[in-house]
Amino acid sequence: MICCQLVVAQPGMYACEPGFDHFPFCNTSMSLDDRVHDLILRIPDEIKPNLLTARGNLRNRGRQAIPSLGVPSYYWGSNCIHSSMFSNCTADGRCSVSFPSGPNQASTFDIDLLQSIANVVGRETRAGWNMNWLDNGQNGAGLDCWGPVLNINRDPRWGRNGEGGTEDPFLMGSLGTAWSQGLQKGEDKSRMLVAITIKHFVANSVEGLWTDDGKSWGTKNATIGRHTINVNISKYSLQDTYWKSFHMAISKGSAAGVMCSYNSVRGTPTCLDPLQKAARDAWGFNGYVTSDTDSISDAWQTHKFVKTGEEAACEAISKGGCDIDSGNTFYNYLLQGVNKSLCTMSDIDERLFNTFKVRFRLGLFDPQHARSPYTKYGAEEIGKLTSVALNLRAAEESLVLLQRGSSSSSSSSSSSTSSSTSASSTLNILPLDPNMKERTIAVVGPHGNAKRAMIQ
Repeated sequence: MICCQLVVAQPGMYACEPGFDHFPFCNTSMSLDDRVHDLILRIPDEIKPNLLTARGNLRNRGRQAIPSLGVPSYYWGSNCIHSSMFSNCTADGRCSVSFPSGPNQASTFDIDLLQSIANVVGRETRAGWNMNWLDNGQNGAGLDCWGPVLNINRDPRWGRNGEGGTEDPFLMGSLGTAWSQGLQKGEDKSRMLVAITIKHFVANSVEGLWTDDGKSWGTKNATIGRHTINVNISKYSLQDTYWKSFHMAISKGSAAGVMCSYNSVRGTPTCLDPLQKAARDAWGFNGYVTSDTDSISDAWQTHKFVKTGEEAACEAISKGGCDIDSGNTFYNYLLQGVNKSLCTMSDIDERLFNTFKVRFRLGLFDPQHARSPYTKYGAEEIGKLTSVALNLRAAEESLVLLQRGSSSSSSSSSSSTSSSTSASSTLNILPLDPNMKERTIAVVGPHGNAKRAMIQ
């Protein structure tokens, strides 16, 4: 059942335009919190779930406007994994820069470099937003960047290792901190350049379909995937390994956003887990939380943690502290849950506060006379020569020299082993023989000939 009428307006616009700048929430001399609270008091209850919805029936990750207040709709979730969602080219042929992927960036061990990369992505994203790139902004007009992926790379079978970075929690946290600072900080110290959304919280390292014993993938009797798995790890592993990167990005990098994942941890779906809400107090997190796509729906439809959509929506709101639903659950069930006293409008207003505060921090509710210099970013920020040079430097620093592999996995050879024996156990694969007549390398798999998919 659809809860209320959807009103759509063009994304990529500011609130507090002339004619609507008389509202107190447009008064930049007031405290930020007071401005956000003033706005929320003016929003009709029946459209509040729409404002907390991304994707789903609202399409394009949320497009609910408030015409009576002059508040435009907003697109939640531009991907910024190692480039801007607004990957595009200017009329004179300069294109957005696609930097090396997460594992390559981690391989540089160069935190200053990573922060510089993130800042370029942030500036190009802000410029693309100003220029309404990608279908007049309707397919990528958010200034909250969903990424980077801070999950730990421990199993090569995980299908998203290329989005992650490293097996080391501290190095992963250092990457997340650098990206948070680089994406969010610019010349305007009072406003964010873009808002980072680190993902996927937490212990989200399963893709595909596996059997219950975890030994077979893609079989007919496979039942375990990222939507169904319950990750049973110790509290020590949770804190020492899986939380580490997120904790660092929040406490040191001031990350403004977190995405909760599909899986359950120790029996509780992450988007409904009170531990996520507790992290807001324990780590000083003051941003917003979004679900992964339909992960709140998974809480009742696949994990069977609760029995209804109303329960899933209300527990995500009241217990899990999830602010944005990237799916239909809030849209379809949240008001019904309030009517059944499963949660309250005060719970919903708290979630609205966290999400609108991000938009205010981005400067999207400033009247024309008080707007950030970021509004002037345009085509000149795209594909700058300095950015291209930075990309080359990143690629060079990310190179890893591989030693020729050994056909024997044993490391217990005696010191008396002859050099001829050692040589015979070496596979002469790398480097490739320069005398080879055919110098063709096969690239196979679903991304063997990918173009745009590999940019982002």
